Amino acid sequence: MNILDIEVPLIAALNGPVLLHSEYVLLADIVLATPETVFQDKPHFDFGIVPGDGVNLLWPEVIGSVRGRHFILTRQVLDARTAREWGAVNEIVPAEDLLARAREIAEGLAALPPLTSRYTRIALTQKLRRIVDEGAGYGLALEGISAAEVARSMAAQG
Repeated sequence: MNILDIEVPLIAALNGPVLLHSEYVLLADIVLATPETVFQDKPHFDFGIVPGDGVNLLWPEVIGSVRGRHFILTRQVLDARTAREWGAVNEIVPAEDLLARAREIAEGLAALPPLTSRYTRIALTQKLRRIVDEGAGYGLALEGISAAEVARSMAAQG
């Protein structure tokens, strides 16, 4: 929710793999990536825990329910091109041009009247805010229960 509380348009400029908390990127208004960028939800299943910290809410929302569930359940590696085709990335930019492109977009947004910029961000994130607010608590509870079980199993083995 802290990311959604940012009241100005947010640009994510990704230069490389996003394997941990990739859902944070999906809270940005504009997502730029390099050709080398890949997305994956790697750690949850590696540690034997439920992916309930928001990745379960945002990926299905952004790329579609069936695709999102497949992405999480199979630990799919999603390349930048596919992520753009599926709506998770806006532009793919060569690494050497990434920050310049982000600044170019940011300058255009900064030229808007401050209230217009702020209130547009608020208006555009209402649905995401509702999704996170409604689902994060339960998802985190499931993740915590599974993490506790993993810890109990490890303690019993040690």
